[in-house]
Amino acid sequence: MYTRAYDCPNCGAAVPFPSAIAVFAVCGFCRSNVIRRDADAVLENLGQQAQLPPDLSPIRIGTSGVYTCHRFTVTGRIRVGYDQGSWNEWLIEFGENRWGWIGEAQGYYAVSFEIPAPSDLPEVGAFTLGATIRIAEVEYRVRDVKGTQVIGSEGSLPFAAVPGRAATSIDLGAPDRQFANVEFSANGVRVFIGHTRSFAELEFTELRPLPGWTTDRLEKEAAGSDALNCPACGAAIELQAAGQTVRALCGHCGSLLDTSHPQLQVMERSIASQPKMIIPIGQRGRFDGVDYACIGFVRRKDWEGYSWQEYLLFNPFAGFRWLVAYDGHWSWVEVLQEEPRIVDSLPVHDGEGYRLFASGSATVTEVWGEFYWAVRLGELTHLSDYIAPPNVLSSEQYPELTEETWSLGRYVEPEVVFSAFGLTGPPRERSGTYLNQPNPHAEKGRTLRWLLPVFAGVWILISLLSAGTKANESAFREVFTFDLSGTNKTRVSAPFRIAGSHPQALQFDFFTPVDQSWVELDVDLVNTQTKAVRELSLGAEYWSGVDEGEAWSEGSRQATELIPAVEPGEYQLVMDIDGSPELGQAEFRLEITRDVMVWSNVLLGLVLLLAYPLFRWIREHAFERERWSLSDHSPYTPISSGWGSSYDDD
Repeated sequence: MYTRAYDCPNCGAAVPFPSAIAVFAVCGFCRSNVIRRDADAVLENLGQQAQLPPDLSPIRIGTSGVYTCHRFTVTGRIRVGYDQGSWNEWLIEFGENRWGWIGEAQGYYAVSFEIPAPSDLPEVGAFTLGATIRIAEVEYRVRDVKGTQVIGSEGSLPFAAVPGRAATSIDLGAPDRQFANVEFSANGVRVFIGHTRSFAELEFTELRPLPGWTTDRLEKEAAGSDALNCPACGAAIELQAAGQTVRALCGHCGSLLDTSHPQLQVMERSIASQPKMIIPIGQRGRFDGVDYACIGFVRRKDWEGYSWQEYLLFNPFAGFRWLVAYDGHWSWVEVLQEEPRIVDSLPVHDGEGYRLFASGSATVTEVWGEFYWAVRLGELTHLSDYIAPPNVLSSEQYPELTEETWSLGRYVEPEVVFSAFGLTGPPRERSGTYLNQPNPHAEKGRTLRWLLPVFAGVWILISLLSAGTKANESAFREVFTFDLSGTNKTRVSAPFRIAGSHPQALQFDFFTPVDQSWVELDVDLVNTQTKAVRELSLGAEYWSGVDEGEAWSEGSRQATELIPAVEPGEYQLVMDIDGSPELGQAEFRLEITRDVMVWSNVLLGLVLLLAYPLFRWIREHAFERERWSLSDHSPYTPISSGWGSSYDDD
């Protein structure tokens, strides 16, 4: 790799230019801006830079990494600021005059490379939030438009990045984590394209030691590199995420400070006292195998007057996360670098569709700690929450900014939060059903959805096999004639035998040729040995006629009844008959079939199989009704109004 060093025009110290593309460098001793005017290395001093603000970034000049299987080295940095924050732009060189940039903001990394500005690139006014712009055959969507300026720089760079250099910076995104940036400045238009990557994906080495994270915390206290003083009261302020945050609160005087510049500036002095927090500022917890420090607290109030707490967590390698608390419910939230797809006006993320739950505005009512954006009291945000429990997708739009952010939250059990941060005492009891709270009955219902057909199929198969083993043998068949006009209407049959070796079901089939009349037969099945009696009734009636030219009929001349679990043995029938008086006499046929299949038991078994799933479905449905009763977009008929409790985890 090309590398040369020249004497600083101001102090004479060696100023390295590690590549042929480097035309600008910052002297590491006197902070002079040095520009190389020609191949003979005629250096010119463009003035001195103030010291850059403290920075907890793990990257430094000399850090190496890998992108698309190619190794790079960090050779320069620009600190870029705007009215709501700042971020790092790291110059990376791959050798052979190939170079690019890594934009580091909020723990995410956008790797991009400059390309010639397309001839059909629209003017800056066309880059509005949400607009679609085509660059290098890719459809990008505008995510962010802001005016920027260079705060400072270090190392060597391919252009003069003097403090105050102004530009309009536009960030765009496309599927598969594609990233683009368009910069309009007095020097023209520059276009960069690339992809967003995680810290782990870039395989960094030669990182900067981070006291309190990669080294002992005592080293941080001894170094005091992040120690600043409040310009309002002079109290010492230790930034938890120096260089990553742009607002911090002085815990002594309540001043809200701008930390994006080397000299702290007071933005507000209206914060009276520390709010009541569940997770203290500075407390560390471990989630998904990563240690996070709680560095900020915000309380927001929505358009209906309900409030919740948001805890900002930070890890210098993993970036920022949020824990959101409402009425004893907790959600773990991460800002998305790739917007969800929109299908039929609803977002789809990781192949899962989400439904709109709530939309409206919220304001900041309390703030404490430090933050990666210029938070302030009264800050207004337009929110839209879309749910697919246990997940929630949230869209945030800031009227004062041309910016929209999406975040993904997942429900976390309160006990998990308290255990992770070592908080004392049990969590407060949850109130009501939260928007992304998992339905405890749904998981059991999902299991039953595949178990029920299996059990039902097994039950039906067993029943069919059982039916195939039944004898279905006739045990009794006889025709009787009764004189209905007489006083004695009781008849006793001759003895008959029920064969078999086990209790069995008997089927009684009754038929009588009645017409315009009825017959009812009461039967006692009497075991001749044990005198045990089983009773049943059989009846038939048949009526017919013509009504307004239409023939009609009702009733039936036959009936069937079952007696289950009849022991084998010798039996007699004791029959008592009654019927229409005008009949005179009644004739009927009675047949008994032994060892028949009781299909009603099969049906009863299926009903019993369905009983528990039905109970689970009712519980699941009731839970969802309660959840959606909190929404203005409920698919259910309202059963209650309001959000239930306005308590907010104090």
